[in-house]
Amino acid sequence: MIMNKRFIITIALLTVCYAGLFSQSATLLRMKRDVAVLAADSLKGREAGTTGEAKAARYIEREFLKADVTLLYPSPGQDFSIIAAEGDTLKSSNIIGVVEGWDPKLRDQYILIGAHYDHLGTTVIKINGKDSLMIFAGADDNASGVAVMLEVARMVKESSMEFRRSVIFAAFGSEERGMTGSWYFANRAFAPINDVSLMINLDMVGRAAGRQNVSAYTVLPHTQLVTMLKDVADLPLMITPNIRTTDYFPSDHRIFATLGIPVVLFTTLIHRDYHTVRDTPEKLNYNVMEDLAHFTYNLVKVAANTQKPLEKTVFADQAEVPEDDPEMVYSQNEVDRRAIYDKGDERVFLTKWVYHYLKYPAEAISEGIQGRVIVDFIVEKDGEVTNVTINKSADQLLDDEAVRVIKASPKWKAAMIGGKPVRSKISLPVEFRLKR
Repeated sequence: MIMNKRFIITIALLTVCYAGLFSQSATLLRMKRDVAVLAADSLKGREAGTTGEAKAARYIEREFLKADVTLLYPSPGQDFSIIAAEGDTLKSSNIIGVVEGWDPKLRDQYILIGAHYDHLGTTVIKINGKDSLMIFAGADDNASGVAVMLEVARMVKESSMEFRRSVIFAAFGSEERGMTGSWYFANRAFAPINDVSLMINLDMVGRAAGRQNVSAYTVLPHTQLVTMLKDVADLPLMITPNIRTTDYFPSDHRIFATLGIPVVLFTTLIHRDYHTVRDTPEKLNYNVMEDLAHFTYNLVKVAANTQKPLEKTVFADQAEVPEDDPEMVYSQNEVDRRAIYDKGDERVFLTKWVYHYLKYPAEAISEGIQGRVIVDFIVEKDGEVTNVTINKSADQLLDDEAVRVIKASPKWKAAMIGGKPVRSKISLPVEFRLKR
């Protein structure tokens, strides 16, 4: 009897393992199929305004519909025109899908995931005196990004009741022609653009040597977004992207960054096959693409479920706030001279003050509580620290200790604009980590 039970348990465990392997292989097969279709010779490099680009658009459209993702614009999508250098008018389109959030109060706010689907088309070169057609397949640039975006769309749709905000999936046309598709979407076609809380751009994500070779660029420093990326990386089995608070290369995310929308570009970086005919499907690392799909899914989930949307960046329109308002509060990126603590910046404050005086609550230690708290505060014109509040909570015990230490801060040197002191707002991530 005992042997039978052990046999049944072994069979059950094997079944679970094989089910997991099947699920994983199904994801990889879908992404390989997506890349193979988009990078196929028959699409002739998907150049903007060509039949090949239109065929790619129809494929993406069908994949959205198969996943039951609602099309925001019916076929042929959100179409627009491009005036080419030679004077011709070219037709292109954005293919936009949406999964509506469940929360009536937040569903009109959006998390946007974008990936451009066009590439460079073809060229003719002479080989042994004969004209030969060379096709820029663009497997990494950017069939890889579209494949990851489609996989995230499938995952979000399958668990749509777990998302408070709505999630938009945008396959942008004409990125290779000055990011025309994303510009049109953001500046002409999508009226509630200011309700986009976060834009995630997937561009060239297929050429990682390993799981450690994925990079995330936020264009500007953004404490909340960087903390969110780190929180997702802390989840079990997640990759840990190399986070950079700068930009890397021009792509669709820049259009949204100029509007003050927080952005993150995921990429595995430029390589020697970039914009050449050697950028082909067999060179992609589909395992890392799958890892990135899961990371992106979890990032979207966190961003879609926060109580407040991510703060806009310094590029946001602040025309409604008078510049001479004495109560105006500036970010550290808007001022001529940042607020200074002990001849240094926020990192000095964290090292010399916060972590020096921070006491890990005994109750939190005994219960194994750890996490990352974001604390907001204002440095007044006289250098006093005021308005200390929790922006992102980890646990009440940890929150209270972080606030206690920062409230006790000595005076800073105030931020300056035009030689005059101004009020400045600072957001700081405070880490509570237990040693393993």
